[in-house]
Amino acid sequence: MIFIDIKEKGKLFNILKEQLKNLFKEGDKVAVKLHMGEPPNPYHLKADMVKKIISILKKLKLKPFLFDSIVIYPGGRDTVEKYKETTRKNGFYEKNIGCPVIISDDYIEVKTENLNVQVCKPLAEATALLVLSHVKGHMCSGFGGAIKNLGMGGVTKKTKADIHGLAEPVFKGECKGCGVCVECCPVEAIKLENKKAVFNYSKCWGCGVCILNCKNNVLKPKKAMFDALLAEGAYAVIKNKRKQFYLNFLQDITKLCDCCSDPEGIVLEDIGMVLSKNIVEADKTSFDLINKKAGKDLFLEIHKKSPLLHIKEMEKLIKC
Repeated sequence: MIFIDIKEKGKLFNILKEQLKNLFKEGDKVAVKLHMGEPPNPYHLKADMVKKIISILKKLKLKPFLFDSIVIYPGGRDTVEKYKETTRKNGFYEKNIGCPVIISDDYIEVKTENLNVQVCKPLAEATALLVLSHVKGHMCSGFGGAIKNLGMGGVTKKTKADIHGLAEPVFKGECKGCGVCVECCPVEAIKLENKKAVFNYSKCWGCGVCILNCKNNVLKPKKAMFDALLAEGAYAVIKNKRKQFYLNFLQDITKLCDCCSDPEGIVLEDIGMVLSKNIVEADKTSFDLINKKAGKDLFLEIHKKSPLLHIKEMEKLIKC
């Protein structure tokens, strides 16, 4: 693992080149997985930065392409055509970046404990994987780093929907009507009726915050917690990939995800960049650096859910 302080960010490109030339081989088809922006959110990774990284890959005689998948909610990325238009507006097009830009929902299926994961085919077919992640808050996973980038961004719309849907809360005991779940739900999908909690599943994202905060322990997920399912999605993407590298950007750290048109502002000063061959190490180091800078578990305070939950779930899968 390598950490580059934000004050020394100019060192990134030389360090990255040295790391990649010892990992990737000439001719490798490298999938560069990243989020290319949900309009009008301005905090995603910028095309100029990515262009420099692609230049490094090409100097190493690699064959890179940018990749992301389409999403399940309305906006600028819910169809291949709309996302391609979004990428063009944000500067992510071949003539500018220097490599193909692929948006796809094609897949191969990988079975995990709780899911039949539809892994995006371009990622599955690539020789190597370079994951560029802008670390920021996320209401379902605490924060979004490399695991979120692949676990949700590396799978199809159907698998995205499965991850959210199979994590929705159900009762395992009698509701006591305390109302804590109503207060902590980030999308107002719960209300009290006759002193009992009632769920509006059309609004629920399956984040599990209500399950984690239920004082009487009467809630459980339909199949598994969001954190476990997210980790399974990411694991399905990387399980057959020998050549992986992760670059987490701890800058422009916002309250909400790049997927949100309004990320509700920056919540912490820029920290730097984390580089690693290990997805868990990349996100755990990012988690520790953020909390050291903030002096607390920042996203547990903001989202009532710590990112450490899905990081630990990913760690379990990698060790299996």
